[in-house]
Amino acid sequence: MIYFFLLLFLSPFSYCADADSTKSSSSINYTKLAFVGVGTAGTMAVIHVYQKNAWWSGQRRSFHIVNDWEYALNIDKIGHFYGANLISNLFSSSLQWAGVEKGKSMIYGALLGSIFGLYVEFEDGFATDWGFSPGDAGANILGAWYPVAQSYFPVLKNFNFKWSYIPTSQLKSGQKKIFIDDHEGQTMWLSISVVNFLPEKIKKSYPSFLNLAVGYGVRDLDGRGGGIREFYISLDYDLEKLPGDGWLWGLIKKNLNYIHLPAPAVRLTPRFAFFGLFFSKKI
Repeated sequence: MIYFFLLLFLSPFSYCADADSTKSSSSINYTKLAFVGVGTAGTMAVIHVYQKNAWWSGQRRSFHIVNDWEYALNIDKIGHFYGANLISNLFSSSLQWAGVEKGKSMIYGALLGSIFGLYVEFEDGFATDWGFSPGDAGANILGAWYPVAQSYFPVLKNFNFKWSYIPTSQLKSGQKKIFIDDHEGQTMWLSISVVNFLPEKIKKSYPSFLNLAVGYGVRDLDGRGGGIREFYISLDYDLEKLPGDGWLWGLIKKNLNYIHLPAPAVRLTPRFAFFGLFFSKKI
């Protein structure tokens, strides 16, 4: 979830682009474009140092490939998809803020999201304890291009990915060095815009911001591909449909919409349970 570093930098510009989406962009503002480029490069440098200290410090060997399909029961693959999707959207909207035409900005955003994800994977390929993961790389590419697919197939706009997380005791005790690898505290969500699938008579009275989400989490991972899968169904909120205008309020709604907020939920497996308010697992 290193993409939240970029979220902090790019989201103000991405919101400005969304707020001005009704205006046509006839030319590129090169001052804005340079600002986004320099700021992004600086943020990338910070992320590189952060990852180097967390993962790659003292680790160097020849490039190698590791097929880790069993790792963390694949919740990490969903995380790669989610992160690449997020960064692709942020790049695209920021380029639109700088005056790049929407269609082109979406392609550029997907390319930048793919490149960033692949850069991390290639660095992993030279790390002793890791390796280039084809599964992770594929998830990065699919996630980065999902916004483009949504533009070509509008029905996909009703299906968006979110994340929730509570640090586990493993992270607090130092067994896990970084929250990105703290998989047992994470829950990944697919949020569905229910209102767009309802009959017209019901749609008029249904709160448009109220979504349904399917969640996936894991626990008791043993490092060898074993563990327990957990599936959830929960209410969810499309915060961008909440009333109220203004730059700050719009920015808050947009950023929080990447996160699944506490809501009533049921756990389907391994044991059925009802939660009055559920955010993520606490282990």
